[in-house]
Amino acid sequence: MLIVEKTEELRGTVNAPPSKSYTHRAVICASLGDGVSKILNPLNSEDCLSSLYGCISLGAQIERRKDIWVVEGNYNSPKTPDNVIDVGNSGTTLRILTGISSQIPRGYAILTGDESIRRRPMGPLLDALNQLGIVAFSSKMDGTAPVVVKGGKIERNLVRIRGDVSSQFITSLMMTLPFAQEDSRIVLTTPLKSAPYLDITMDVLERFGIKVKVLEGNREYLVEGNQRYKPTKYRVEGDYSSASYILAAGVLLNSKILIKNLFKDSKQGDRRIVDILREMGAHIKVREDRVVVEGPYNLEGISIDVKDIPDLVPTLAVLGCFAQGRTEIYNGEHVRLKECDRLHACAVELRKMGGRIREKPDGLIIEGVGRLRGARLNTYGDHRLVMAFTVAGLLAEGRTIIEGEESVKVSFPDFIPVMKSLGANLTVK
Repeated sequence: MLIVEKTEELRGTVNAPPSKSYTHRAVICASLGDGVSKILNPLNSEDCLSSLYGCISLGAQIERRKDIWVVEGNYNSPKTPDNVIDVGNSGTTLRILTGISSQIPRGYAILTGDESIRRRPMGPLLDALNQLGIVAFSSKMDGTAPVVVKGGKIERNLVRIRGDVSSQFITSLMMTLPFAQEDSRIVLTTPLKSAPYLDITMDVLERFGIKVKVLEGNREYLVEGNQRYKPTKYRVEGDYSSASYILAAGVLLNSKILIKNLFKDSKQGDRRIVDILREMGAHIKVREDRVVVEGPYNLEGISIDVKDIPDLVPTLAVLGCFAQGRTEIYNGEHVRLKECDRLHACAVELRKMGGRIREKPDGLIIEGVGRLRGARLNTYGDHRLVMAFTVAGLLAEGRTIIEGEESVKVSFPDFIPVMKSLGANLTVK
């Protein structure tokens, strides 16, 4: 468990951890390439290592060095895995490799993961693959993992899929359809949520030589057929999602924090945390490759559309508790489909600390209370809840005990040491 005591100030310079989203996509693209790629500054987290090991199962050879992964691709020819691919807790790995594994030459690929992964929806992606002539199904016949995928060629070039469940489904199709002999179209049947993640996908694909065109205002995509992944040298930028916890602590506490490796022109949707904090009343300085925060600030509650930023919801929920007035989080039905139901979890656990939170089907209404009290909190095995609740505990009166702190290994393995280096009063027992 993690014990969090009230902390008076934070000071120092830290590096934002490498982006989880970019690391996933880069290693998978590299694993398909015609030769050797080098991924510089990858995130060595459990989720990203799930993608690395999955790529090895499909025929890539990967050497892990300090701050660099050297990847010899499978030359655009995924191999039939010798064993079941276990993705652990990584939904990104499950979704992308389900598509990629359809291109094995023969036999079947079976993908599964932990208990949380085996509850997360896969039905829209499996249906989409079947539209393309690929045999893919849930072994339980309920649209969840384990999933079974039969190797085979892509026979059709039009696929229709919902855009409001997970952008990872569309990412999987974008990364699989270059193997088709003809150009393919992906048509969204519902409005897209988490759109910035597709911008990240297309950005990485372009670096590895794959072309995807956006048609009809983010409702249709054209993927050229018969493309090949090319090896490259790729540097992973810092992660705004993980940096959001440091920024939130910085604006709430007496602080002077410099966060390096955050780029102002990043395509990450969660870069919006800076604009949200400014709208709430904080002054954040953004340079070319770093962000500076000097707190504290008296924040004002605002309304926040989280359609494209679902991973920021736990951070925003904590900020809302300390802001004056009402903070409303809306358009977040898909936030219930993450590692846990994050809307419900934030409401239940922050109420234990004295937060005034009302749950809605698509979000939260938070009445700022200005201060919280320490409590024992459940994090449901969700890394983002651990980190967000840590921020709450730094300001709470008394001691906060956070269970399941080991889940931060999924996205920010050094979270606790980094926060302690800034002066946070944290103890792991």
